[in-house]
Amino acid sequence: MIRATNAIAAIVLIAAASHPYAGTLDLLSFRIDLPDGWTYSVEAGPGDERGDAVTFRHTDDNGHLKIMSYDAPVAITEDRLRNLTNVDARVPLAWQHWGEFAGYHYAYEEQGAFYRQWFLVNGQTLLLVTYQGDPFTKYRVAADLDRMIRSLTVNPPPAR
Repeated sequence: MIRATNAIAAIVLIAAASHPYAGTLDLLSFRIDLPDGWTYSVEAGPGDERGDAVTFRHTDDNGHLKIMSYDAPVAITEDRLRNLTNVDARVPLAWQHWGEFAGYHYAYEEQGAFYRQWFLVNGQTLLLVTYQGDPFTKYRVAADLDRMIRSLTVNPPPAR
């Protein structure tokens, strides 16, 4: 396992070189399992005490999956999370469980790109997850994406 430390947050920006990895990536606020063929880079800044921004890429796909995590001051309700999605209220979104997180999933095509978005919470931990790729190859990594998102587990915030 790889564990990001508070020292990372002190650095203005870390954009780690892409690492081929199969296993569990352990970050400040969450853990995720990576299948073979996926690389990642981690970004963190001085204002991101617990936040992580991680980009994943598959060697056989031109798309990328980005996960940004935030530590909210209070638990996030379903209604607040639904508003955060910014998806038209007339579009039905079902509350779903993905690993240790729950929230909303939405997929669409726009301006020649395919998007899958997850808006996920576990207590005070919020994950905004976006996959952007070519609409013609969207099924190439679909199973891997589902496995990765279902593998998410939370690293609880430190006691305050």
